[in-house]
Amino acid sequence: MAGHVLGDPELDDRIHALATTPHLLIACDYDGTIAPLVDDPMTALPLRETSVALRGLAALAQTDVAVISGRSLRDLAALSRLPAEIHLVGSHGSEFDIDFALDLDPELQERRSELLDALGQLVADHPKLSLEKKPASVAVHYRALDDDESETVVAEIERIHVAIRKLDIRHGKKVCELLLIPTDKGKALSTVRATVGATAVLFLGDDVTDEYAFRTLHGPDVGVKVGEGETAAPFRVDSPEEVAILLAALSTRRADWLAGAGVTSIDEHSMLSDQRTAAIVTPDARITWLCVPRIDSGAIFAELLGGPAAGHFSIGPADDAAAGRPSQAYVGDSLILRTSWPSMSVTDYLDCSEGRPKRIAGRTDLIRVIEGTGTARIEFAPRLDFGRFPTQLEHRNGGLEVTNAADLVVLRSPGIEWTIENAGVHQTAIAEVDLSAGPVTLELRCGTASLRPDRTAEADRRAATDSFWSDWAARLELPETLVDIDHDLIRRSALTLKALCYGPTGAILAAATTSLPEFIGGVRN
Repeated sequence: MAGHVLGDPELDDRIHALATTPHLLIACDYDGTIAPLVDDPMTALPLRETSVALRGLAALAQTDVAVISGRSLRDLAALSRLPAEIHLVGSHGSEFDIDFALDLDPELQERRSELLDALGQLVADHPKLSLEKKPASVAVHYRALDDDESETVVAEIERIHVAIRKLDIRHGKKVCELLLIPTDKGKALSTVRATVGATAVLFLGDDVTDEYAFRTLHGPDVGVKVGEGETAAPFRVDSPEEVAILLAALSTRRADWLAGAGVTSIDEHSMLSDQRTAAIVTPDARITWLCVPRIDSGAIFAELLGGPAAGHFSIGPADDAAAGRPSQAYVGDSLILRTSWPSMSVTDYLDCSEGRPKRIAGRTDLIRVIEGTGTARIEFAPRLDFGRFPTQLEHRNGGLEVTNAADLVVLRSPGIEWTIENAGVHQTAIAEVDLSAGPVTLELRCGTASLRPDRTAEADRRAATDSFWSDWAARLELPETLVDIDHDLIRRSALTLKALCYGPTGAILAAATTSLPEFIGGVRN
């Protein structure tokens, strides 16, 4: 598999993103997905490897598992033998409760009896048929019939569907189901998602009826079709055995992430501010949080909260192996941040020139200056509204435009040749830049569509931003009894508090972010 889930690099990336979402829901069909298809439906048992993976996922914090099947809830529970921690939903979403049948009103019970009588006669005429009786539906399995007899049976089932009032019909693989209550797996999945509060969903299914669920997926969600056939799912695996491999990989990565593997601790992050919004930067110059135009607006970079699928803006040496460990520090008493490798550096700041901190939020400029030797790799992956809205990019003269943003967003990057790649419903721009010709300046402009050069040179904007912060820090009255290092620490703490003040009103923010993926006892607390 060359290190990828089932040999698919794109699926591998999406599974990794799912593993790092704050609250994950894994949902799947039963027959043909976690249990192989068999002639006798009552002998269909889940693969052992799949059961182990599902149980492991359900035992993890901030992780829920659901099996949404066309089977009755009683049969699903008896055959799957899955623990109570896993949500079982039967009859295409009409059965969340094992005693559901007791709640059917008299009219539904009368129609159910009428339906059973009609299908009973059909079974008498075609003995190889199998009826699966459920509280609010009846499924007719015709897997044992040849094609000609199957066609005859399906036509008769459709006649019964028309003859008995207010019935819904669902066609599956060698099965037709007549439902007393209109529902589908898409509605069931949406109900479970809302109940558990999932931030992302993985749904796997093989049947035609699973398409209802695939069509509800959006944003960071992932759909995986099992087997052949047309589908709305963007990914496909061949068999329940491959489902087991995928779930095992997800279980391992999810457990590692929840345990803190690869996580940058909170105190190692740095903050940029223009007193209207704030950006969070990792030790390797990766911007993982930025809301625009205000700090309480929707995020365009939210990897800090939702993993890579929620957006980031990274810059670093193209050759990671030879890059070495970066160092990072603020420039003097300012919120201008410099990240340095042996061969290059990145200087980041939110423009505070021309009195911006006091203006009503609307125009925000994040400026990133790359200097040094060798080649820098840039990855621009904005994700609108925390990744919940498809994010598309477009080449324009002088840079890139985020085309479907509610607020105008452009990246001024003259002379850079970008490659735009699809990442599910989103797009990411990637470029490699030779630094031998001199510094490279990137301007992420929020609140304007203009890519024209700014009337003020970058060096002057940087100097004005430096003065905004350092002049304020210089006016602080610090106790003379403290040593210099204490003065530095107090000034930096004061600058952090100043950065969390909303300039236009003076309001004080509790934090630069809305929330973090924390839970009781978690490593991120």
